[in-house]
Amino acid sequence: MGHILRGGTHLLRLIDDVLDLSRIEARNVSVSIEPVELRAVLREVMTSVEPGAVREGIALEKIPAPCNLPFVLADQTRLTQILMNFASNAVKYNRRGGHVAFEITMSSPERVRVTVRDTGMGIPVDKQKLVFQPFQRAGQETGPIEGTGIGLAISKRLAELMSASVGFASVPGEGSVFWIELPVHVAAAEIAATASSARAVNASRVRGAGRRLVLYVEDNRANVAFMQEFFTTCEGLDLLVSPNAEDAIVLAKARRPDVILMDINLPGMSGLDALRVLRGLPETRGIPVIALTAAASARDRERGERAGFHRYLAKPIQLDELEAALTSAVGEAD
Repeated sequence: MGHILRGGTHLLRLIDDVLDLSRIEARNVSVSIEPVELRAVLREVMTSVEPGAVREGIALEKIPAPCNLPFVLADQTRLTQILMNFASNAVKYNRRGGHVAFEITMSSPERVRVTVRDTGMGIPVDKQKLVFQPFQRAGQETGPIEGTGIGLAISKRLAELMSASVGFASVPGEGSVFWIELPVHVAAAEIAATASSARAVNASRVRGAGRRLVLYVEDNRANVAFMQEFFTTCEGLDLLVSPNAEDAIVLAKARRPDVILMDINLPGMSGLDALRVLRGLPETRGIPVIALTAAASARDRERGERAGFHRYLAKPIQLDELEAALTSAVGEAD
């Protein structure tokens, strides 16, 4: 019975992987590119593979990352999927008493590399050119270790969708190292470089006495952290954050913000539905709402404009576009 259950589980995993790969190759997979904090992703991955590593007597090590590590641009769910594949392979194809190390480094000022290094069996030289091809298991097709041979192919294609790249190096009998390189999000230095001009523009364009309140509706903590950093450069503007649309509507009625920044893909009520509710309430119908979204095709933008958004900004957010939209919205609110 145990063999039957294991076989059924393996078959289901194979079907899921084949369907996932088919969707990617048919361009039926969308990615939501946002600022991502890599340390948090790596903690999640290590926690997930730790039980299997303990069973096999394999030690996990996280090498300290640079203290000034910037956020990267990625789809956090898909990035986690890629690193989970690298990490689970590093455990699965390791040796008892082996070692897996995780490291984050700056490969260039514009790219961050996440590396997973193992002390396993390595990949035969004649199989290495096939590593990222579907249904290739580097000589383990008939071995005792279960696998579909699709995970690395999926990882490569997902990385390309995120403007990232993957690679590896392996020495047979000694181990392998797999990595993904991702583009850097707006670095802290770049935000600081725009601070003086942002202060000047906001000081000159925000009309009237007193401070203005901006309500930001966003569930991604990395995006919230970035926006909070940006608002430290904005004179006369205060930021209020809500993680979902339902709470944001209550806050908008109570606090009457001058502008609302609204993510579209929110847990529960979407940003589009929230806009409809806000437009139907006498307390909030006149508040300009700026959409922030990764769904920024011409069709998406047209739909957003028809819905009544003051502006429709694509993620990753460009600071000059955000500044211009805020200036325009504050002017409209006067």
